[in-house]
Amino acid sequence: MSYFDNLTTALLAKNLDGLWLRQQVIMENVANRSTPNYKSKYVDFEHELKSKISDINDKNKAVKASDLRDELAGTKIVLGENTNKTMRLDGNNVDVEKENIEMVRTQFNYSYTVAQLNSYFAKMKMALSSTK
Repeated sequence: MSYFDNLTTALLAKNLDGLWLRQQVIMENVANRSTPNYKSKYVDFEHELKSKISDINDKNKAVKASDLRDELAGTKIVLGENTNKTMRLDGNNVDVEKENIEMVRTQFNYSYTVAQLNSYFAKMKMALSSTK
């Protein structure tokens, strides 16, 4: 097993994948704010990740780290469509203010995750360079 292919990096990578897709979907929603009958879309992966982690904790068995990594890496990213009613006459349900708030939240989360990944690699680099 590589130092860079482990449970921590698998979890952070899955988080980045989901956040990247969410940013794309939010931009698509905002771009279609004037399209008649367009229904906004959403991305959900946090619930699935939490569920997988909870299942792993509930098992409380000696499981190989590579199996845990593979299980987390296989977590699905859900892309759905909001079917909630709209107050607009054209049938479009995009709320630009909500989308902008979600974009900011997603960007902060993405930046934080990248910082955590950078921190992990910096620690690994320091640990590996001190062994020489």
